[in-house]
Amino acid sequence: MLYGKLRPYLAKIARPTFAGVCSTDILPIKPGPLLDRDYLSHFLRQPGMVDFANSRATGANLPRLSPRVLASFEILLPPLPEQRRIAAILDQADTLRTQRRAALAQLDSLTRSLFLDMFGDPVTNPKGWPRFKLGDLVATGPQNGLYKPSTDYGSGTPILRIDAFYDGVVTKLNSLKRVRVSPEEATLFGLACDDIVINRVNSIEYLGKSAIIPPLPEPTVFESNMMRFSVQRDRVDPGFVVQFLQTPYVKAQILSGSKNAVNQSSINQQDVKGFLINVPPLPLQQTFATRVQAIEALKVQHRAALAELNALFASLQQRAFAGTL
Repeated sequence: MLYGKLRPYLAKIARPTFAGVCSTDILPIKPGPLLDRDYLSHFLRQPGMVDFANSRATGANLPRLSPRVLASFEILLPPLPEQRRIAAILDQADTLRTQRRAALAQLDSLTRSLFLDMFGDPVTNPKGWPRFKLGDLVATGPQNGLYKPSTDYGSGTPILRIDAFYDGVVTKLNSLKRVRVSPEEATLFGLACDDIVINRVNSIEYLGKSAIIPPLPEPTVFESNMMRFSVQRDRVDPGFVVQFLQTPYVKAQILSGSKNAVNQSSINQQDVKGFLINVPPLPLQQTFATRVQAIEALKVQHRAALAELNALFASLQQRAFAGTL
């Protein structure tokens, strides 16, 4: 078994099926005759054991767990047949989670494939779509979001933060933090369905990530690390625009316009207005957006199923090592 000793909180534990060598940050473990390798893997992957390993690591920036400390861990050791039974049950549950994750990954690639099939590579633009600056297609904005001190958080109006959206989609709408705002702030920074938000300050790998705003169950504002804009609906579909913003073509424009400082980078409103966007006929954009919505609906189903499987796995894991499975 292989145990990643660097940053133990990542729980990088593997059971290779081939011979080879590994780097110095990986600890190879060969279980003795009384210990099943699969059982040991699941035992060390328990959240409690991961936390324990992390607490015993040393080093501030790059915490590591020493082989001596890992070897000192005490392990519950039922008879080998029982170890194998527990490992088999957990493996089966884990396989179901892996299959769900794979399905989600395929749906992610399906959106990208659909885009390329309908519109071609944005860089080479083989279908010759007219190209405009985003600023020419914007109806309102870009507008920077609301800054509030931490003391204003805890109750009030939901606020969209940059950790709530990825890859064009808001994923944590039901768990947004809340902030106290005035009626004027609620109006000025209130989001609307089909607005697009784009991250303006972040580490370079996440700078410029964006998402389309879905229907909102209640008034919601957006924080200062992002901008909000809406598009001219008679020229472009917001669902198409937000997917165009996910392309490597736009990512390259974000990187070329970024202002880099220590630990963070930024773009401004003029950078966003200057993004070049290929503009196919509106009906074609709308057809694409409708298909993407169908794909996103499937993703929601798969994410819900994955959450249930994660809960099931956690329950089985807890029962397995409490002796009640």
